[in-house]
Amino acid sequence: MTHDSYTENLLIKVAWYYYKDNLTQNEIASLLGISRTKVVRLLERARVEGIVQFQIKGMETNGLTMEKEFIKAFSLPHVFIIPTPPNEKDLNDSLSRAAAQYLNHKLQPEDLIGLGWGRAVSRTVDYLSMEPSCHVSVVTLTGGVNYYLHNRNFQDRGMEKFQHIHVIPAPFLASTEEMAESFLSEPSIEEILALGRLSKYILVGIGGICPDATIIQEEKMTLNELTFIKRQQAVGDILGQFFDRDGKVIDLPHHKRLIGQPISTLASMKNVIAVAGGEKKVEAILGALKGGYVHTLITDETTALSLLQMEVKR
Repeated sequence: MTHDSYTENLLIKVAWYYYKDNLTQNEIASLLGISRTKVVRLLERARVEGIVQFQIKGMETNGLTMEKEFIKAFSLPHVFIIPTPPNEKDLNDSLSRAAAQYLNHKLQPEDLIGLGWGRAVSRTVDYLSMEPSCHVSVVTLTGGVNYYLHNRNFQDRGMEKFQHIHVIPAPFLASTEEMAESFLSEPSIEEILALGRLSKYILVGIGGICPDATIIQEEKMTLNELTFIKRQQAVGDILGQFFDRDGKVIDLPHHKRLIGQPISTLASMKNVIAVAGGEKKVEAILGALKGGYVHTLITDETTALSLLQMEVKR
């Protein structure tokens, strides 16, 4: 029987925790955020499909050892590490598929997802395979109505699968600080921002500091502005807010013109899923982990190994 990489990974995790770490089914369910009934079903599948024999197969190819090491190194609740595709151009697509698989296993009827912006997030939404009858809704975490609903770069936004779509009725970046304050004081915007904080899961991308960053490609910022930000020791951004290698948000003028959730809010939550990988984003991901903005990281083996090596050197 064939199944996706997430299911394969989950089967091996459940088998390992049960047979090797001697955890109870209830403990495994709590650890992985799934029901005890699902743990029982997965253990049965692991036996039927021959995953459980005299030893548990697939440790190296599925990255379980690396995942455990990564979680320990960064005090991260969860990580899902996929094999790095041979062609680097396929990485973002592979990560988005993995994120969609991860969410498909987690989402329950009536759940609310908070959406950041970026190519990885957009593709993840497109790959979600849930039925409209699940009544899952989404709420945007930043302004920028056109990006979420009408961006021509993503003709199939996949948004029709959601029961309700709550969009912040404002631009991503206001023209002045005063205009941003005015937007943020609007009751309709305050209401959407409050709703975003109630999301069961929050899905974000992590932007790097490079010319092909989404924030440049989407003309939210000029290359000159990004160069200035890099000189301030910025390594990356989440929701348009830039931070340094230690995850500290940098004091930048444009931050006061942003319309959306502050990433300090993400740090106070426990449900932020970040999708990111690639050589150009390693420092950005490290900063995001150090800042505590991410609780589940979906990345690839090469990126994960680079992050572990950087952590050892710090």
